[in-house]
Amino acid sequence: MSGCAPMGQGIDQKLSEKIGSSPAEVGLAIRGVDFDWQVDIHSDLVFRSASVIKVPLLAALFWLRERGEIDWQEKMPLRDCDRTPGSGILRELRTGLELTLHDLAVLMIVLSDNTATNMLIDRVGVEKVQEFLRLLGFCHTTLQRKMYDFAAAEQGRENLCCATEIADLLKWMAQGEIRAVDGTPLVSSSGCERMLNIMREQFYRDQIPYLLPDEAKVANKTGEISGHHHDSAVIWMPAGCFTLVVLTRGFENRRTAAQFIAETALMVYEAARRRLSPEDAKA
Repeated sequence: MSGCAPMGQGIDQKLSEKIGSSPAEVGLAIRGVDFDWQVDIHSDLVFRSASVIKVPLLAALFWLRERGEIDWQEKMPLRDCDRTPGSGILRELRTGLELTLHDLAVLMIVLSDNTATNMLIDRVGVEKVQEFLRLLGFCHTTLQRKMYDFAAAEQGRENLCCATEIADLLKWMAQGEIRAVDGTPLVSSSGCERMLNIMREQFYRDQIPYLLPDEAKVANKTGEISGHHHDSAVIWMPAGCFTLVVLTRGFENRRTAAQFIAETALMVYEAARRRLSPEDAKA
């Protein structure tokens, strides 16, 4: 690797300029998974997490499964009271339908199904997820309520996250092991691989993945709520892997936010490609 330009030379400034010229507040974090790269721009800025919180919830579920506290084959019946507005399909299906916890986890990520998410939160409890986040040492990312629980939101209980913590979690996932701050293993390599396989099936791909070349493989999770538009991803290139998280609030509409995030992802991807494949970049 000798003779290569410093990683991401100029990309920090370009991203800062792009973010600074946007009408929205933006938090961005990049983490190299198998190479040394870290970029943080307002990455500790705290946002309402929307459905991005489903990523740490998924990781917490795998942690509980490896501790023997839940069984993926355990079934939960769909009740009328479980039906939740917003994204997903379960709310349209018949009452009494039985789904395994694994089924619910897949629906939560791939279709961002809010009904599945709330059923899982009911099953494991908010406090278990909070315990997992504390073990990771996270200060800002927090699950305090179910999806569409406006009463809880009015009481000040909100789901929050910041770019740096989500980017770190995705990095650990892609590296194949999630550990507590004290080094205790929390989620194994097989668990991390399964989580990423689920995220690769993501239905909503009009932000980070949208402008990337076909060579890129992406596992992502979006989020959207009341002027907040987010995407978080692990991105595999032929020569390396990195994570990217872009959290925003204040864009006029979803289309504008999605375009901004897609353009930002392409800038980041091209910067990584120039560093990891310098000869290709000159061609």
